[in-house]
Amino acid sequence: MPDSNYDSVPGGPCRTPSENLAGDKEPEDGRKVMNTANSIAFRSPQFSILSETELKDIHLAALEVLRRTGIRFHHQGALELLQEAGAFVSDGNLVKFPARLVEDAIGSAPGRIVMCDRDGDPAMYLEGTKVYFGTGSDCLNFLDPETGEHRKFTQADIVNGYRLCDALPNIHFVMSIGIPSDVDPDLTYDVQMALMLEHTTKPIVFVTDNRVTCQRAIDVAATVAGGYEALREQQHILLYSEPSSPLQQSETAVDKLLLMAEYELPVVHSPGPQMGATAPITMAGGLVMSVAEILSSLVVHQLKRPGAPFVFGAGLHHMDMSSAQICYASPEFQLTKAAVAQLGRWYGMPTWGYASCSDAKVMDEQAAVEATLSVIMAKLSGANLVHDVGYMESGLTTSFEMIVLHDELAAMADHLMKGIEVSDDTLLVDELDRVGPGGHFLDTRETLKRFRDFWFPGLLDRSIRSQWLEAGGTTLGQRLTAKVLEIIKEHQVKPLDPEKKDKLQEILAQA
Repeated sequence: MPDSNYDSVPGGPCRTPSENLAGDKEPEDGRKVMNTANSIAFRSPQFSILSETELKDIHLAALEVLRRTGIRFHHQGALELLQEAGAFVSDGNLVKFPARLVEDAIGSAPGRIVMCDRDGDPAMYLEGTKVYFGTGSDCLNFLDPETGEHRKFTQADIVNGYRLCDALPNIHFVMSIGIPSDVDPDLTYDVQMALMLEHTTKPIVFVTDNRVTCQRAIDVAATVAGGYEALREQQHILLYSEPSSPLQQSETAVDKLLLMAEYELPVVHSPGPQMGATAPITMAGGLVMSVAEILSSLVVHQLKRPGAPFVFGAGLHHMDMSSAQICYASPEFQLTKAAVAQLGRWYGMPTWGYASCSDAKVMDEQAAVEATLSVIMAKLSGANLVHDVGYMESGLTTSFEMIVLHDELAAMADHLMKGIEVSDDTLLVDELDRVGPGGHFLDTRETLKRFRDFWFPGLLDRSIRSQWLEAGGTTLGQRLTAKVLEIIKEHQVKPLDPEKKDKLQEILAQA
């Protein structure tokens, strides 16, 4: 499609919004639409950070970067694929992309991914503005909920984390959470995958350090799924990997990207640059670079296996120049992650996001404020696969209390996203007429019928002071810790089939 035609194409350069959902004509995010007589449709709150013109400007700027500046691919197989497809390779490994290659890749990537749980039942529909939350990966440090100690993760800690997530309804997928310090470093990723498969039934987003460990992760997941074909059909696992910003693709990352394409398993190849350090200082410039890196990844991925599932994502942070730390909770990051989600939808692909992460060092008021803002922003911007729940201290530490707080915040945000229903059934003109001036609505039929429709918190407190004191006068932080310890003590994960567990252990023993 010629560049000049972008203005005439709704929903982005290669797809219309209806095509993104495989013909599904219902609202993309499951929003209810009233069809009663004399009523108007209502929609949940949603916003767009970028205008249609700005989306196109970023896209065209990214195409120009790909055409003029190019991306260095440190991977011989990828270079051969790209050159054969018509990319221009110079200076050994510098690849410059004609627009046609990029457009073809966008057009062949699926607009919908259905991820299943361990039993093979659909659990997440990555499409439109449907939002699902999960943890982060590979944190070095842990805030122990029993002692309050800040220490390294152990294998027992990450198992407790997976069990905690398995119990929480608003944690929809898991990542590795932490790096266990009591495991041979060469086996870290094998152990993480095995423990996730055993200790939660939820979909898994995994990380590995090279093609070999990525292959072993696929092998053990296939064992649990019932074979490679069953795993491909169920899409129970998704790989997270990254380019090397600015404008480079490492051999290791591309190895994993191409391996996932071979198996037709989903992958998010998400840049993680910092504005002012590894990306331009402006948000718009950082978005242009991120989009260029994502699209270069998509091209080689789709050349390997057209139609293989790919998630559009980037974590465009900025560096706080006063501390040289990456900011996970800044307003700029809230804006860029919303923009990335919108861009991904515009391209017609499932999207990646971030929420319930904080720059605070402990589970305090700062952490609660930053988590709340990030959850609301994630819901309003409609990213599909939203990770890093529980991250603290710029991604260096995980808090289980933060994960439980997120579960409460996500429930609140879900209610917020329902919006306000305005219809014949809710205007209640007849009820107003029956009660009349000076009356009350405490015992009316509609009140008794509907009062449970309001959202009721599980951990946030609404009681009067005397009731609160009588119940122990606990703070939110204390209640979060108590909830964490209760779940860890009591929750039982559905057991993995013993035969599959034995096979999984056999594979690990050969690692």
